[in-house]
Amino acid sequence: MPSVTRLQITPLAESFAAEVEGIDFSKPIDDNLFEEFRDAVHKYGVVIIRKTALDDDSAIALGRRFGELDSVRAHRLAGRAMRIPNDEIFDVGNLDDKNQVVTVKDPHRTASANGNALWHADGAFNPRRTGVSILRGVELPPKGTGGHTEYLDTRTAYDDLPEEKKKEIEDLVGCNSLFHNRKTANPDSPLFLDINPMDHPLAKHKIAQMHEPSGRMNLYVTSYTHHIDGMDLERGQGLIKEIFEHVQQDKYKFVHHWHENNDVAIWDNCAVLHRATHGEYEGKYRRDMRRVSVFDTGSTAYGENDVSTYWQQGLP
Repeated sequence: MPSVTRLQITPLAESFAAEVEGIDFSKPIDDNLFEEFRDAVHKYGVVIIRKTALDDDSAIALGRRFGELDSVRAHRLAGRAMRIPNDEIFDVGNLDDKNQVVTVKDPHRTASANGNALWHADGAFNPRRTGVSILRGVELPPKGTGGHTEYLDTRTAYDDLPEEKKKEIEDLVGCNSLFHNRKTANPDSPLFLDINPMDHPLAKHKIAQMHEPSGRMNLYVTSYTHHIDGMDLERGQGLIKEIFEHVQQDKYKFVHHWHENNDVAIWDNCAVLHRATHGEYEGKYRRDMRRVSVFDTGSTAYGENDVSTYWQQGLP
């Protein structure tokens, strides 16, 4: 029989984020309950669910309820050896393709971890950006060794901007690059020293845009945002820095601590930013984290990019 339990929602921060109870993922979820759950994700931006019954297959199935899924094919083509065979599962833990804990001896994975520790929205560097992300803690390191996930409320950050600043950024388009994030996070790495992000395709998305499910405006400036389209480089990067620093204020932050294996965090990348955090677990303890990424289904999913072409930026 389908699950008919209604949701119990507990807000976790002043303006966003909530813990949700009332869904048994070991049973089919009826359409009405799923719609209530989807609405909660869009309303709160971040939804935490403890000790779920989700596995890889059911996490993928849940993602498909939200929309079309992204895949890791671009990463495979870029030469990254994968531990998990399923293309719809992004392996974002600290285990290599041989299921061993990654150490600093692996420069590619170290660079990726450093990049993910900067504030970002998943998929902002691609022409069709990510909407919903579903992150599952399959195997967590010992408590107290780090690895929590942090989020920023970019809708409330927009609300708090002065009216003249809202007007100034109203139609501005940010140019986004995965390479920019990696260079920023790894300034001394030989992997990126000779890479100029402007020599590669850049994904164009407005830096202030409507979050359609909630009807609220949102700031879409992340560590991938390299410059403002059509604006003097130095001036544009100065404006990006100003907006980005505004968003990162503590009053917009929620910190999620992972408690038990199979805890799940689901968030709307068009309403929040997030970042991973470093910790003592790195190089010592297993942290198996798996993400399902759902493409944005809204009218601005492709931003200012040409929908007739398709490319993905991927790094090993």
